[in-house]
Amino acid sequence: MSTNILQNKSVFISRKIGNTSIFNKLVTEYDISLNATSLINIVQIPFSYTPKTDWIFFTSKNAINFFFAQYPEISDFVKYGVISDSSAGELKLHKKEVHFIGKGTDLLKIAKSFRETLGNASVLFPQAMDSMQTIQKQLAFSNTTYNLYTYKTIIRTDINVPYADILVFTSPSNVTAYYNQYKPDNRQIIVGMGNSTKYRLSEYGIKNVLVPAEFSEYGLYKCIIGIHQ
Repeated sequence: MSTNILQNKSVFISRKIGNTSIFNKLVTEYDISLNATSLINIVQIPFSYTPKTDWIFFTSKNAINFFFAQYPEISDFVKYGVISDSSAGELKLHKKEVHFIGKGTDLLKIAKSFRETLGNASVLFPQAMDSMQTIQKQLAFSNTTYNLYTYKTIIRTDINVPYADILVFTSPSNVTAYYNQYKPDNRQIIVGMGNSTKYRLSEYGIKNVLVPAEFSEYGLYKCIIGIHQ
């Protein structure tokens, strides 16, 4: 793709980014106007009991960090599964070995793969209070599952997002926050992180959604620079 296709375009991404984020290349290499702002607030939910299971599965970095921030009692023999390579990297920061990593962004395929790995074992899901629980819904009846709420998302009502040519939504909650205030505009190109975010967009009548090949900043970046019209 040539640089001039994206040149002078504006992009909104529904998350804060750091100085080393690959998203910054949109500005330096493509001369894009970038607005990176989360449309939700995240609040920790205290818990005092950790169910004992064979596995613990994380569907986000937030689930990982809010879980370990409360120093849970965990067996030395528990195995860990994560939704993506990005989450695997986050889990390794907590000095934990990763035994299962989901591939791609199709949650149903990830759930099927994890179900085959899991066998008849039990599994704990630290998660957000508003989680869609897609993975656990696909597990077998022989699996004992526990949902542990470690954080909740609060939709912001104080947002002010200028018009952008490309909207990049990183979660269903950010979709809700945005379209609670702004109407869909068919001039905009929409990128959604995964099928759950794509489904939430469909609830607002938005059908033409680009989905990255992986749950990561790199996946979103590749999706954006792959836009050809």
